[in-house]
Amino acid sequence: MNDLTRYKLCAGLHVPAAAKLLYCYLLDISGGRHKSVVMSIKILAKSVGLSPSTTSRSLHRLKRLNMLGIVPRYSEDGGRLSNQYILK
Repeated sequence: MNDLTRYKLCAGLHVPAAAKLLYCYLLDISGGRHKSVVMSIKILAKSVGLSPSTTSRSLHRLKRLNMLGIVPRYSEDGGRLSNQYILK
C-alpha cells in the first residue's frame, strides 16, 4: 500500500483523532507482510505524543472495531512482555 492510499484510509476512519494517529503510526512502522508491531504502551505513547491511558483506550477502541488485534505476550517464567499489535 502506498503512502497516499494509507493516509486516505486513516483519514476516512470514524474514530477520534488519537486512534487515527495511532493506527497511522502503527501502519508506518509495521512494514513487511505480516503487519505486526511489538511495542509497550509507554513507548508507543511517547512516540506519538499521547498519554499512556489515551493510547491504551485508543488501542482498545481500534480492537473493538476489528481494525487491530492485540496479542498479550509472556516470558518463560510467566512475566508480562510488550503486547503484539496485528493490523487488519
